[in-house]
Amino acid sequence: MSKKFAIIDLGSNSIRMIIMKIFDDGSYKMIDQAKEMVRLSEGMGEESTLKPMAIKRTISALKLFKKLIEVHHVDETFTIATAAVRKAANQLFFLDKVKYETGFEFEVIPGEQEGYYDYLGVINTINIDDCIIIDTGGASTELVRIENRRMKDVISLPFGAVVLTEQFSTQDVITADILQKLEEFMREQYAAVDWLHQMQGIPVVGLGGSIRTLAKIDKKKIKFPLDSLHNYRMTIGDVLAAYDRVTKVKLEDRKSIPGVGKDRADIIAAGLVPVKVLMEYLKSERLIISGNGLREGVFYKNYLIACSKDDEIVDDVLIHSINNILDNYDVNTTHGKHVLKLALSLFDQLKELHGMGEKERMLLCAGALLHDVGMYVDYYNHHKHGFYLVLNSRINGLTNRELVMCAFIVAMHENEEFKQDWKEYNAVIDKNDYETIKKLALITRIAEKLDRDEYGSVEDIICYITEDSIQMMLKSSSTPELEIAAAMKSDKTFVKLFGKKLYIV
Repeated sequence: MSKKFAIIDLGSNSIRMIIMKIFDDGSYKMIDQAKEMVRLSEGMGEESTLKPMAIKRTISALKLFKKLIEVHHVDETFTIATAAVRKAANQLFFLDKVKYETGFEFEVIPGEQEGYYDYLGVINTINIDDCIIIDTGGASTELVRIENRRMKDVISLPFGAVVLTEQFSTQDVITADILQKLEEFMREQYAAVDWLHQMQGIPVVGLGGSIRTLAKIDKKKIKFPLDSLHNYRMTIGDVLAAYDRVTKVKLEDRKSIPGVGKDRADIIAAGLVPVKVLMEYLKSERLIISGNGLREGVFYKNYLIACSKDDEIVDDVLIHSINNILDNYDVNTTHGKHVLKLALSLFDQLKELHGMGEKERMLLCAGALLHDVGMYVDYYNHHKHGFYLVLNSRINGLTNRELVMCAFIVAMHENEEFKQDWKEYNAVIDKNDYETIKKLALITRIAEKLDRDEYGSVEDIICYITEDSIQMMLKSSSTPELEIAAAMKSDKTFVKLFGKKLYIV
C-alpha cells in the first residue's frame, strides 16, 4: 500500500517542506515541496530570544504547509527544528505556541544529528567516497567528515549566515577590514576542530541556501544549460570569483547579481565565508553542490527502515536511482537488463577497439537501462522523449556532464540522427565527449536490436576481431534472423565509428 511522508525542516532563515510518496513496488518520488523565508533567528541577539515578528512569520508559513499536507492526505509528518529553536531561551514558549496554533509538534535536534541527516541526504544521492560536508544555515554550520561513504566525525558550530551577518555587520557595505576579521574568525574556528586538518585536499560538498546561491551565480555566468543544482561542480577558482563578486559590492549592487535572490542579498556575503575559508584551509580544489540534505536524510532513514533494510545507505547510488526511475516510468526492466547484459559484453570484448574505461562503461550501463524510458510518454519518438526525461529526472550518481551524455545515448539509441545539437550543451560536454556518446549509443543500439523480440532469445555474444572486421557470433535459443537483420542496419555506422566491417552470424 502506498504511503506519503511530509518532512518539515524549520531552519534559522527558512522553513522548507517536501512531500514524498512511496509506491506499492517500493519506488518513490517527490510530489510537492514548499519553502518560505521566515528569518526565525533574526534579532535574537545575546539574549537568544525568538522575536514576536519572527514567530508570527513562522507560524503563518506553517499554517500554509499544513493545508498542503491535508490536500495531499499525508500519512506521516516529520517535523524537525534546528539551530534557532535549539538555542532559543524561549524555546518552550515557541514550541507550545506552534503546537497550539498549527498542531505541529517539532523535534528539536542537536547539531550533530543535523549533520548526520545531512550525511544521509548526501551519501544516498551523490556518488562520492571521501569528502567534507559543510551545511551553512542561518544560525549554525555543520561539518561532517566522510571516509569510504561512512560518517567518521561531525561537529556543529553555533553560527551561520544570519548570525555572522549580525555579528560582523556585513548587510550592506563590507570593508576589507571587516571581511578580513570575519575570515580570520572562521579560520580560528576550523583550527580548533582537531580532525579537520587531516583532510587536506579532499572535495568539499556544500549544502544550504548560501552555498546554492554560489552555484547559481556561477551557472548564470557560464550560461549553464541545466536547471538542477544537485551535484553541480565548481573549482576553487570558480568559488573565489563568485565570492569576490558578492563581497566587493554594496547591498543594492548585490541584489542585481544574476543568481542572488533579493531575499538573501543582505546575508549572502557572510553566508559564503565559511565555505570559502574551509576550501582554503583544506587546500581543496573542488566544491560539489548538494541539493539534498536534512530533509532527504530524514526521508532515506525512514524509507530504508520501511523497506526493512539493515543499512542506512543504499549500496549503489546510481543503480538505486535508475531502478527507482524505471519503476516510476513503468519501463520493461527485464528487456532493459538484458540489453544491458549484451551491451556490456560488447563493450568489454571490443575494448581494444574503442579504448574506453570504467567511467564510459558506467555511462553505457545507465544509457542501456534507461534507453526505453521515453516509452512512458509515447512509442513514437520515444528516443526524443527519453532525452527530455533523462535530462529532467534527478538521476543520482551522475555528474551534470555524465547526465547530458546519458541523455544523448538514450536519444541516439534508435539511430545516429538526433536533431538536438550537442553544442547547445558545450558548457557541459565537448566534441570528444560527443564522439564517445556516438560509440556508446551504437553499442546500445546493437544490443537492443539483438533483443528485438524482448524475450532474451540471444543469450550472449562472442566477438572475433580481425584485421578489417568484427565478427559477432550469437548464442541463441532460436534462429535469430529478425535480430541479426535489425542489428545489421547499423553496419555503415559501425565502419564509420570503429573502422572495421561488421558481421553477425
